Order: sequence, then C-alpha cells, then structure tokens
Amino acid sequence: MAGKFAIFVTIRCKPGKGAQFMPIIMENAIAARRDEPNCHEFRVMTAKDDPDTFHFYEVYTDESWLDFHREQPHYIKFREASADLIDDRQIQMTTVHL
Repeated sequence: MAGKFAIFVTIRCKPGKGAQFMPIIMENAIAARRDEPNCHEFRVMTAKDDPDTFHFYEVYTDESWLDFHREQPHYIKFREASADLIDDRQIQMTTVHL
C-alpha cells in the first residue's frame, strides 16, 4: 500500500520579517486545510531560537495534490505577499508510511 505524500519546508525570512510573514502563511495553511480535501495536514512551526525561521509539514494524498495546492488562489496570494520577506526556502519531499 502506497503512503501519502508529504513535504517538509524550511523558510528563512529576511531578518526581522517573521512577524510579518506569520499571518500570511497562516492564512494559506488554514485555507489549504479548509478548501483542499486532499490536503490532510498543514502544520506551521517556528524555530524555538529564531522567530524568522519557519517549518511546515504538509501531507497530501499524492504528489499531484501539491501541484493542485500551488494553483489555488490562497497559495498564489501567499506566494505574492511573501516573496519580498523570504531569504531562503528548502523543500524535502517524502512518503508517509505511518
């Protein structure tokens, strides 16, 4: 049985921009969970020692639903609103087994 598809994302905001970034990512995460039936989880976390570093854990039925997520109005709004706040983004794609 194939597992679900998940990503771990690390975002490093420009210094001092984490507080501005937080409501933007929260709006995107809440909309994804509410409006996308194949988005099973979307957790937003901040680094304990760095308020400008964020980690996301997102679970989708399969990889095609991440593509679907990236086409949604809430994601496009997030991408545009956060573009000038982000220094670095890393994405790790995974398979969830349990």
